[in-house]
Amino acid sequence: MKKIYVLLMHTNTIPAKLIKMATNYPYSHVGISLEKNCNIIYSFGRKKFNSILHAGFSIEYKNGRFFQKFNKTICKIYEIEITDKQYEELERILTDIIINRNHYKYDFIGIVLRFLGIPVTFKNRYVCSYFVAFLLEKAKIYHFKKRISMVKPQDFEGLLGFRKIYAGRYALYQ
Repeated sequence: MKKIYVLLMHTNTIPAKLIKMATNYPYSHVGISLEKNCNIIYSFGRKKFNSILHAGFSIEYKNGRFFQKFNKTICKIYEIEITDKQYEELERILTDIIINRNHYKYDFIGIVLRFLGIPVTFKNRYVCSYFVAFLLEKAKIYHFKKRISMVKPQDFEGLLGFRKIYAGRYALYQ
């Protein structure tokens, strides 16, 4: 058995504030980590530190420039116990995405349509919550009761098998 970690976050950036205001939910971003210390997070968001328009698949580092600037980021971390087979499949999927990262884009159009309740998908285009839901379903870790393109950060709360292990400032989590 292995463990993985799903992080609900609020970075306090302008896009995060807009999402928080629109959803009335304290967390505006979702990522996944394969390590307990959550120093490396896989997600969809900005790829360049100072540009929200250059977005897509991202590997976020706890000690990187982004979280140094936004060091008041809050998070809730869930631990999920999975089989070795599920873990290997998750690693395989992530490795393929990392190798082909330039083919993946942030779904700016889809985020607006999803907010309006219109389920839409475009090839290799994701928002953070859709991406994490996609990984969990594809690796057969969790099956959502709705289209994964419609999964929102709040949908990760209270899922069967997800155990909350931390809530607070991301910079203080060890």
